[in-house]
Amino acid sequence: MITEANGATPSSDTREPALITLALAGDRDAFGELYALHHPAVLAFVDRRVRNRAIAEDITGETFLAAWSKLHTFTWRGTSIKGWLTTIARNRVIDHYKSSQRREFGVDDLLPFDDRLAPSTETVVLDRIDDQQLRVALSKLKAPQLEVLARRFLMQYSVAETAQAMDRSEGAVKTLQFRAVASLRTKLQMGVAA
Repeated sequence: MITEANGATPSSDTREPALITLALAGDRDAFGELYALHHPAVLAFVDRRVRNRAIAEDITGETFLAAWSKLHTFTWRGTSIKGWLTTIARNRVIDHYKSSQRREFGVDDLLPFDDRLAPSTETVVLDRIDDQQLRVALSKLKAPQLEVLARRFLMQYSVAETAQAMDRSEGAVKTLQFRAVASLRTKLQMGVAA
């Protein structure tokens, strides 16, 4: 474990560069500390996508194994390794869904089909209209507003990651996100005429 001269353990912000440097040199203990530092965030990221804790834990474990074996491909640019780990996790989740295309059937699947459970034509049409209105409303947003919404909600970046990617301060990203959501809400309430 890395300690400062006074014997205290440095914060994750200050010790991560040293851990990355040591891990890149093949230090397993340093990688273990990076694991401990980022495991909760990567697990949460995966868990939100698979919605099954046991599968999320398996995928997270596979993520860190893959990261260790591919560490030589990582290029450190002075930022957290979390983004790289998240990219590996995202790819593992995609692989999980591709490999699980075989469907498991439950007892409910063996019951006769009930037309009352199928969505009505009206519901399908209304859903398509809502989707179309959302697409039109999104297309009317300014480019930075659309980018911040995509990064925060589709790509699930943190405020800090979004700020770094957009070369803005965290406060600016929060303000931009607030305005983008408000603008989108207004456009949808006004029938996208705004």
